[in-house]
Amino acid sequence: MFIPAQQPIHDLYLNCRSELEATLMAKVKCRETAADLCQEAFIRLCHVDDLGSISNLKAYLFKTALNLLCDHYRSQSVRQAVTVEWPSDALPETEDFRCAQTVAVGEETLDKLLAALEDLPPQCQRIFYLNRFEGLKQRDIAERLNISIRTVEDNIKRALLHCAKSVNNP
Repeated sequence: MFIPAQQPIHDLYLNCRSELEATLMAKVKCRETAADLCQEAFIRLCHVDDLGSISNLKAYLFKTALNLLCDHYRSQSVRQAVTVEWPSDALPETEDFRCAQTVAVGEETLDKLLAALEDLPPQCQRIFYLNRFEGLKQRDIAERLNISIRTVEDNIKRALLHCAKSVNNP
């Protein structure tokens, strides 16, 4: 919504935006950063309470943009100063999950899980599959299968408990 009191800013935007962006682009060498700084300068101008107290809005706008540019450079230098290179020997040792024993245990657990799922009634299997593998919410499963949400909840609980018991028992 356009407010008549903002007419000077609107006119300034139409007449000076591209010039201000070009000026900033020449300094930062990045179109997106220049556009962001230009936009922020206009936003700050919009927040000025008494535009009548500013004798030259264009000069004020450009000065605001250049101040924002200085802040941008300052923040960039701080970011660069904070960057720390960690020595490669400082990285913690992690367990290699690709070893043959770990893979064998994982495959055995997966086999137990699949066997446990096959023990469940077909409707329970279907509900569990829709929830855990297709990511459907309980309400969506209930609507799709034309059953109550309580039935969906009970079947998911039943499947989880059965799988946990089967996987944890040798």
